[in-house]
Amino acid sequence: MNGALAVARYTLLELSRRRILLVFFIIGVVGVAVVGIGLKIFSVVSPVNFSVSGPPGSAPPDPAKVDRFLELIFVSTLINVVGFFALLVAFAIGMTAIYHDLESGAAVGIFSKPVSRLAFTAGKVLAAIVAMVVLVGLVGLEARLAMFLFGGGLEGALWVETVAAVANAVLLMLIVLALSTWMNNIVAAVIAFIYNAVAGVVVALHAQLAGGQLGDNAIVKAVLDVSYWLVPHELMSDAARQIAKAQFDVIPTSEGSPTVDQVMAGIPGASSLTDIIWWVFLVGLMALLVYVAVRRRQV
Repeated sequence: MNGALAVARYTLLELSRRRILLVFFIIGVVGVAVVGIGLKIFSVVSPVNFSVSGPPGSAPPDPAKVDRFLELIFVSTLINVVGFFALLVAFAIGMTAIYHDLESGAAVGIFSKPVSRLAFTAGKVLAAIVAMVVLVGLVGLEARLAMFLFGGGLEGALWVETVAAVANAVLLMLIVLALSTWMNNIVAAVIAFIYNAVAGVVVALHAQLAGGQLGDNAIVKAVLDVSYWLVPHELMSDAARQIAKAQFDVIPTSEGSPTVDQVMAGIPGASSLTDIIWWVFLVGLMALLVYVAVRRRQV
């Protein structure tokens, strides 16, 4: 335990010196600021430059509703920015937390001390997760403060979605950590990126299959069912559905357009308990693979 904590402290110190993490952190902070200030300025000048109307024959919504609609766009954009930032941090930490120690020879000095490879791996994984939580948490806190520009609202949706973004990024980070122990860290990041993209496509196709949009071909169903349990399932909150419902409450749909229920049916809801259990299993499996990779690596 002492060895793992020592490695974790050392790794956190090293990560704090990585310029790539600093650059990504600045990108996240600036991105949230630009989104918040930009939409606030837009909301101030919008009554002069454009009008928003509802169904034909109805009166246009009042300025308060326009502001509310822009606030919902702002929250949705913030969620996307935080999620993208979490992925950047996942790649940055995954590419550096273990790879540089192995390539520079620093790991030799660590293993020469009373630090086992298990303690080394545990310390690295612990430090990587702590760094992830801190960095994404700070950007999430900035996003929460930026919401005061619009008077607040949907804070719970933002927090839950931030937690989901961290969880998804942790799993991706562990994949990069395991791969970077065996190969060049850039190649490891590319492979992890492709795998993550393929997983997203598989999950989306499986959702369409469950919704009856892909027909009832038995072969397609069997392939997607098997593939679905070979890839991570991105954890999600109910934020997207909450935002969409709130937008319809502000500006109703026009005649002939899809109904609220039809639109809501096409928006994924919060992750099920099964998806959460699958995430926990994959995190444990990937952490084990990181240990196996470190154990078998000759240094």
